[in-house]
Amino acid sequence: MEKNAFKFIWHYTKIFKTALIAMLILLIIGQICRQFTPYYLAKIYETISGFASIPSAWHDLLSFIFLAFLTQLLGTTVPNSGFIISAKITPKIRTLVIRDVFDFVNKHSIAFFSHEMAGNISNKVQQLQSGVTELFHHSLDSVWSVCYAMIGVIILSSVSLWLTPVFVLWAISIISLGLLLGKKLHKLSKDSSTKQSIANGMIVDSLANYSEIKSFANFKYERLNLLKALRILRKSESKEEIGRAFIIFIQHLAVVISFMLFLLYTAWLFKNAILTSTDFIFVNGLFYTMSGVVFNITYGYNQLSRVLGRINSALETLAVDPEIVDLPKAEKLKIKKAEISFCGVEFSYKNNRKIFSNLNVTIKAGEKIGLVGASGAGKSTFIKLLARYFDVKNGCIKINGKDIRNITQESLHKHIATIPQDVCLFNRSLKDNIRYGKTNASDKEIVAAAKTASAHNFIKNLASGYDTKVGDRGVVLSGGERQRIAIARAVLKNAPILIFDEATSSLDTENEKHIQESLSKLMKGKTVIAVAHRLSTLKEMDRILVFDKGKIIEEGNHESLLRKQGKYAKLFKMQSGGFLK
Repeated sequence: MEKNAFKFIWHYTKIFKTALIAMLILLIIGQICRQFTPYYLAKIYETISGFASIPSAWHDLLSFIFLAFLTQLLGTTVPNSGFIISAKITPKIRTLVIRDVFDFVNKHSIAFFSHEMAGNISNKVQQLQSGVTELFHHSLDSVWSVCYAMIGVIILSSVSLWLTPVFVLWAISIISLGLLLGKKLHKLSKDSSTKQSIANGMIVDSLANYSEIKSFANFKYERLNLLKALRILRKSESKEEIGRAFIIFIQHLAVVISFMLFLLYTAWLFKNAILTSTDFIFVNGLFYTMSGVVFNITYGYNQLSRVLGRINSALETLAVDPEIVDLPKAEKLKIKKAEISFCGVEFSYKNNRKIFSNLNVTIKAGEKIGLVGASGAGKSTFIKLLARYFDVKNGCIKINGKDIRNITQESLHKHIATIPQDVCLFNRSLKDNIRYGKTNASDKEIVAAAKTASAHNFIKNLASGYDTKVGDRGVVLSGGERQRIAIARAVLKNAPILIFDEATSSLDTENEKHIQESLSKLMKGKTVIAVAHRLSTLKEMDRILVFDKGKIIEEGNHESLLRKQGKYAKLFKMQSGGFLK
């Protein structure tokens, strides 16, 4: 995605160039027609003035009235045809922008979404799509205004060369004044856009975590934080609005003063017989109309500055290079069995906290591995590196001998099914949430997966069964029910690598029993990596790796590790009922 606002806009301009050119032509034709209306009004005035002494005055008057009507009619209806074109392409432009930005944002790594609030990202996407459509409208207005002014100069030149330099110098002065003032508005608009994104991000963040706000009774605290952000936003927006109002006031004042001076100048030309009475009325009527047009040029520029400020602000957040990218010749992973190898892996986060140094592990195809260790020991990082949410600093991770950096991310993720501790469900039906594991799954396959996950019984007892909506993040379901839906999704996905990240740590004993039965069915023939604090869940693992400060200090099955009387045995003894104290 383009990082520069002009290049970003030009991309969509090229797509709709034919329609935009047609709109511009219609606007120019309409303005040419409207330019002649003041001339025919002057002719009408001249004819009425000499009505008694001119035999053909009535016929001439009717002709001029008709021509004034016709030019005004064409000047109004022809540009409106362009608005019809605009009405057709604007929704298409908006759709394309949202689609392209959505595609690009989803190329970012997990780290990007960890650092940026969802509300802020959503607001920036909204700013881009609305900004591009606004920019097209303001650009067209500015272009036809420039064309209108140029046509006016040509017409004034045909009346008197005395008028042309005066008008040109006046137009340059007014436009230069607007451009000078508009630079400040661009900065103010960009600043208020940033503040608005922060406030919107806080709102979305609060709504997404409303259960926590309720449970901690911290509504007043959240409200206070939001009000602080809104107060900052209000000050920023006030500066922008005051700046815009000041610019408009200065421009209007300049136009009014210049119109008075132009009247005095043309009165002097009339007194010296350089202009006729008809020309005097015509050029002043034309100048009055064109003064508004020149004002529109500067106003349009200021609007463009405002919109460009918002687009630049959005691009600064969204159009950053993804941290994790596919290599140009990356292959698609196609396997049924998965052997995983960590070869001399070294990794540290941006805070320079080193997690792994020369980590070497091989997990055979179909082997079931348990990961144990205190918080921060490296268990979660091990999983994230395997899914390539982050790239290793040194060494490599291989699946069936292939470095995962030489594999497309999409195909890698298709071969990994993860059941996390905190299951994320969409606010959709249970059927849709289960089908997420295989988007083309039939209803029969969904039911079969639910049965395997021991979820079918509780689903069929719901009022709407599989069509029951689960609410935001699955709030209408219990923890155990959400876990079973996650297992059903994994059943449908049928990936050769299964990852359980504390999948049963928050469940009660009864729920854990049901989940363990489901997991046993799911694990058959898969390469399994299970992270657990509840060590009783790891008894059936083929091998358990004990992590401490990024190093594997022990490994073996449950029984052999207990006999070693090492770190694992101490952890197991500290537990009561399977929970870590």
